[in-house]
Amino acid sequence: MSLSVYIKLAVASIKSRMEYKASFIVFLLTVITFYSAQIVTIGVIINRFKTIGGWNIGDMAFLYSLLILSQSNVTFLFSGLLDFSNHVREGTYDRFLIRPVSTLGQILMGGFELSGFAHVAMGIITFLFANSLTNIHWNFLNIFIFILVILGGSMILASIRIIIAAIAFYSINNQALVHLFVFSSREFLLYPINIYRSELKFILTFLIPLGFINFYPAHYFLDKTGEGLFHPYIIFGTFPVGFVLMVVALLFWKKGQKDYESAGA
Repeated sequence: MSLSVYIKLAVASIKSRMEYKASFIVFLLTVITFYSAQIVTIGVIINRFKTIGGWNIGDMAFLYSLLILSQSNVTFLFSGLLDFSNHVREGTYDRFLIRPVSTLGQILMGGFELSGFAHVAMGIITFLFANSLTNIHWNFLNIFIFILVILGGSMILASIRIIIAAIAFYSINNQALVHLFVFSSREFLLYPINIYRSELKFILTFLIPLGFINFYPAHYFLDKTGEGLFHPYIIFGTFPVGFVLMVVALLFWKKGQKDYESAGA
């Protein structure tokens, strides 16, 4: 029953976006152009300095592909959370509460975003380019770990969106936090975080664990020495960190929903 409702919501969201096909195509091209510009910028820097923090162009491309592939899953399923504060502010969140299915599920499927395909395309292209410049041996174990890393990275990014959205239950308007933690913070992952000051590296590891999305797991695949890591086994932490953070995010969402007061209250 619930699954069919979620599917219908996702289909309705897709149909809504496809009503304006030209706008949708322009948006896809904008996404591709944005990522292409980032790739070109990194390429120019690498061409000038040859390496960044000991990472060459192949390493950097692999680092970037991990980020984009993780981001693609989040774009598909969690885009509906970006404007969640509007529901709280306008009181339209109340209608989600009276339906016999998960409120979070309704918001996610109601905001299902097809532009995730653009992220997938860019991620695959970057991954293939990186694979041609690196010596990663893709045996069964490495493929399995790669899948876990993408899932873990997706959970980390998704958890951040859930937490920021849940803050709207208390603050009403959370757009500043959305721009800071959902969009701006990802800029740090375009480069290996070992180039940043130790304080920032600590934050990106233990407070806002974005480093687990690409920097730490890349050490395993690229067979890097791990110099400067907090602990050698931290390179295997992506999936566990993502899982724990998702549990925390869902608990915070439930707490926020429990404390929610309708705009008409």
